[in-house]
Amino acid sequence: MGLFSRGDNKAKHIEQAEEFLFDREEVLSTYGLMVDFAAFTSHRILFVDRSFMTKSKSVVVSIPYSKIEEIAIEKTGFFAFSNTIEIATKSDKHALQFMKDTDVMEVYRELSKKICN
Repeated sequence: MGLFSRGDNKAKHIEQAEEFLFDREEVLSTYGLMVDFAAFTSHRILFVDRSFMTKSKSVVVSIPYSKIEEIAIEKTGFFAFSNTIEIATKSDKHALQFMKDTDVMEVYRELSKKICN
């Protein structure tokens, strides 16, 4: 398990993310979403895609950082941003709607570092 210095990092989210990890992969941070959570690992981002959700099922999406084509955040004012980050791959776009108290710019910067390295 990684050091949890940033993000929402609720024990429940960390435990759920660890279920999907492979050997030597670490959870670096977690963030609460309006529906569930997103986890940044040492190799990828994991999140629940609500567009596929039904009452009894949900889909966990795993995107390696190397497969992310672009990320976008909507600016809503002079120094204000929406709480949604859009992640685009060659085949799809995913909108992650973060909790209102999340520092979305911190998430954006963290994800930017991972896809630009």
